[in-house]
Amino acid sequence: MSKEKKEKKNTVSGKKNDRKERKEKDRKAVMAENTGAEDNEPAVKRCPQCNMAILDAGETCPLCHCVLEEPDEEDKMKIHEVYGNAAPYPDVRRKQRWARFALRLIFFIMFVAAVAMLVINQYARPDFKWSFIAVAAELYTYSLLVYWVNHDSGFAMKIGLQILLTIALLYLIDRLTGDFGWALQWAIPGVILLGDVVVFFLMMLNRSRWHSYLVLLIVMGLCSVTIVGLYFAGLLANGILAIICVAVTGLFLFATFIFGDRKITMELKRRFHI
Repeated sequence: MSKEKKEKKNTVSGKKNDRKERKEKDRKAVMAENTGAEDNEPAVKRCPQCNMAILDAGETCPLCHCVLEEPDEEDKMKIHEVYGNAAPYPDVRRKQRWARFALRLIFFIMFVAAVAMLVINQYARPDFKWSFIAVAAELYTYSLLVYWVNHDSGFAMKIGLQILLTIALLYLIDRLTGDFGWALQWAIPGVILLGDVVVFFLMMLNRSRWHSYLVLLIVMGLCSVTIVGLYFAGLLANGILAIICVAVTGLFLFATFIFGDRKITMELKRRFHI
């Protein structure tokens, strides 16, 4: 190779290195501006659900609210090479504004409907307060909508809240319709058994996080034991379904403790600090 070609090659190589160094210096400058220190790398995480790179210090994905994962160093370098220091996900504030508007609209419609039902009930059938049942059902539905939209807690927490609200609503309906005891004897134990079935399938579908449903099982077990206690105290005429409910939930809990091993122990320590 001639001397001129060597010099030309070295010049081209030097320019490439200069451009690369300038690009790296600009990247570090942007990082320093955002983080306050040149040596600190910006938080880089990945959403396993959306399969997106998230460049901020959040713990959950701004799109699906799934818990973010830490990518390895190679993935971090690829992310920075492609996106620099900009967060490569769309602005979700528009969706949040629409969600808040939808909740306000639903609340307004439900409020108008509740007032109308109370007035109709008062003038058409004052001896039977069916409007209170309908208003309670509206409050139940709206509270669930607000919770599911605004909270990023897991399925176990949301399902547990829904079961507890359903139990309270069924008991209220029973009291308002004559207090015949059907809620505690049949409806509420049936809801708990349905909850056991739902939790079982969720554990099978989400095997890596199946132990996170332990607290929900304990809550359903306590509800079942309470109903059985009312039966043996003579406050309920029939407790057969409640006893079956205690047996099924107890067997389910026993199986989780037997096969859960270390995961169950860690979950108990994390939840109850024992």
